[in-house]
Amino acid sequence: MGEFRAVGLPRLAAGLALAVALAVAGCGGESSLSPGAPAATTIAGTGLRAVEVARGLDRSIYVAVAPGEPDRLYVVGQAGTVRVIEGGRVLPEAFLDISSLTLTAPKGAFASERGLLSIAFAPDYATSGRFYVDYTDRSGDVNVVEYRARDGRTEPASARRLLFVEKESERHHGGQLAFGPGGRLYAGVGDDAASQVHPQSLEPGDYLGKILALEADGSWEAVAYGLRNPWRFSFDRESGDLWVGDVGENRWEEVSRVPAGSSLANLGWDGYEGFEQVVWDDGGHNEPRGPGELVWPSAVYPHAEGCAVVGGYVYRGRDVPALRGRYVYGDYCTGKIWSLDPAQPGEVRLELRLSRTIASFGEDEAGELYAVSRQGVVYRLGQ
Repeated sequence: MGEFRAVGLPRLAAGLALAVALAVAGCGGESSLSPGAPAATTIAGTGLRAVEVARGLDRSIYVAVAPGEPDRLYVVGQAGTVRVIEGGRVLPEAFLDISSLTLTAPKGAFASERGLLSIAFAPDYATSGRFYVDYTDRSGDVNVVEYRARDGRTEPASARRLLFVEKESERHHGGQLAFGPGGRLYAGVGDDAASQVHPQSLEPGDYLGKILALEADGSWEAVAYGLRNPWRFSFDRESGDLWVGDVGENRWEEVSRVPAGSSLANLGWDGYEGFEQVVWDDGGHNEPRGPGELVWPSAVYPHAEGCAVVGGYVYRGRDVPALRGRYVYGDYCTGKIWSLDPAQPGEVRLELRLSRTIASFGEDEAGELYAVSRQGVVYRLGQ
């Protein structure tokens, strides 16, 4: 995909509430937004701290909890294992090991986007034992597979594949799984940088550049499209709103909110990156098209401030009262963690900067937040 230049902001439809926030390196720093975008204000954070929960894990890339197990954390290792932290220690036996099924870069090599990418537990996991993983197989294709566990151990023979997406590119796999309102399972899939498949396509069976919901008949329905690489997304446990962190091309990282109850949302790629229209080096450009509402970002930041957005969660815990109701997100390369008020997204707080990369955030049953680094460290965020 060629280089592009950006032209000014699109003309917004009447009544569309446009809010943009740029997170800057330090409180009170200068902002540099796309032409015509409203200025953002960066204010002091809440004094958020990150406390190490565990370290020494192999290429940790995601952290989750299972319903009914408040004292256990499940940590996904990109090389194909899921380890359990209980009582402050990592249990010796892996909860799941599919390292023979997946393919990733050797330890210490460039951070490949392939591997075991996330896990999601069914709302009735305590009785059914059902959980789901998203991984790329040894050919680099996307798989979403259901497993069952009994007495804390995975039954390998229970594996049932629910989704398969063929990929040409080694990049943009998405990888997030999450249960949303009504107990539906959602999966994110990136576009395919090496193919001619357009992320605006809604042809049957074209799952690239989309967030999908699993239907009762086993089919998948697109609920959001026009995405480049929705690495991490989540649902606000109180409002049901969908929050998406979409990794940018070479200018803007963005987070977007899709209100609860929306039937189909178009997030604009590859017609727009952030608020800027994409114009390719041959002078052409792609206009967003298709059904559904065009959703503009709630926040953007340029590559001068980071390399890849990591979507997080709307904080609904109790440990940090000043953070409650704010959306928390970060950047993979810089370790910066920001928050914004969904009602006033133009006001951004730089909450914390970790000394390591951020691969993902996690949320426990009480609504408290965690962060995980690919360097093998799991943090609990609090005061």
